[in-house]
Amino acid sequence: MMLTNGALSIFIATVFYLIGTGLYVFYSQNALPPAAQQDQIFASYIAYQLPVGITGLLLAAIYAASQSTLSTGLNSVATSWTLDIQERLSKKEMSFALQTRIAQYVSLGVGIVAIVVSMILANGEIKSAYEWFNGFMGLVLGVLGGTFVLGTFTKLANAKGAYAAFVVAAAVMVGIKYLAPAGSVSIWSYSIISIAISLAVGIPVSIITRKMDGDTSVPAADATVYHN
Repeated sequence: MMLTNGALSIFIATVFYLIGTGLYVFYSQNALPPAAQQDQIFASYIAYQLPVGITGLLLAAIYAASQSTLSTGLNSVATSWTLDIQERLSKKEMSFALQTRIAQYVSLGVGIVAIVVSMILANGEIKSAYEWFNGFMGLVLGVLGGTFVLGTFTKLANAKGAYAAFVVAAAVMVGIKYLAPAGSVSIWSYSIISIAISLAVGIPVSIITRKMDGDTSVPAADATVYHN
């Protein structure tokens, strides 16, 4: 019987919760390896505590899962760029061969950028790659999430309000990330702050610009969470 996406997510979360709890108990009674950092404890346990054969099997499984994830990510980015952005920029229908060629170049470019970022993370003075990644995703996805919430949960939002919300939220989050004192704002609050700013800016701007343009249109029934 196949698991649904929600059940699978709960199962994976439960497995990692049990692994984390077990590692906490184990290293509460044993010293950490000298090279272990915050986001390397599980890897250190695999490398130093498990038998060689089991370590090899686990590493093979981890590498296989990583390659699958990388392939999926590259394909998703290439497809989104080719179909959602490039076709609109070119303003003409592209042949399948041209779409494939563009997707290949995009995959290559994204792969190179990913390798460079990985080298920086591996050789830089970053305390935890996990925290850095979550902070970056909170910074980027929070701004996009704010625009999504603005459009999905309000009937008044328009394009000008969405653009204004995006620009202001992005500027504020960049300021918080790079100008605020280190540690003064938790990375886990980035998304909440971005969504709040997007609503605080997007709704008034949308109302004002709709009145200025005489826009009395209403969104389609399936464009928001409202059905009437």
